[in-house]
Amino acid sequence: MRPENQRMTEFLAQNGIKARVKFIWKGSLKGVWRISYSGKYWEHANKWTPEIGEKLTGLGFVDFDGKPLHRFSGNGGMFQVFVRGHNELLKEVTL
Repeated sequence: MRPENQRMTEFLAQNGIKARVKFIWKGSLKGVWRISYSGKYWEHANKWTPEIGEKLTGLGFVDFDGKPLHRFSGNGGMFQVFVRGHNELLKEVTL
């Protein structure tokens, strides 16, 4: 796992969110974190809920387009979201 993804995973875990994380370096979502359920099978995945959105908002995240997270921020009801925030966890690397 890349260091920035490990740091974000640990940050989320410290705040009660167990998730798989990937920072996107290239493409149309450049500079965005993909945060998704860390379970083995999608059929058992956590659902995207307003509570998860509020928790991520409280941690300082916004939607991929810079707007507040909302009920449609998740991927079809599943816990997968593309967010911006906490670029300080990138540390040694640059965008």
